[in-house]
Amino acid sequence: MTKTSTDRFFVELNSVGAEIAGPDSAISKASKQAVEAPGPLTFVKAQEALSQLSDDLRDQILKQVHLRLRTDVEAIWDQLPHATRSDRPN
Repeated sequence: MTKTSTDRFFVELNSVGAEIAGPDSAISKASKQAVEAPGPLTFVKAQEALSQLSDDLRDQILKQVHLRLRTDVEAIWDQLPHATRSDRPN
């Protein structure tokens, strides 16, 4: 099953948040919940945890999330409206 861009964002946020802020941080816990139980409530909680970080830490996390997403060929391919699974180069 193809992951949505929202799913991919929270998976990367969970990974990067744990690496940068630590696995016991509020952002790591909230983003882990968003990955394990995706839905509006867990997404909002993760976004709130992200907004409560210091500007520097939030920028560092989002910069790394963006880097990972923009270099994920599979994610990019999945967003192409006329791309079929058989046409995938990867």
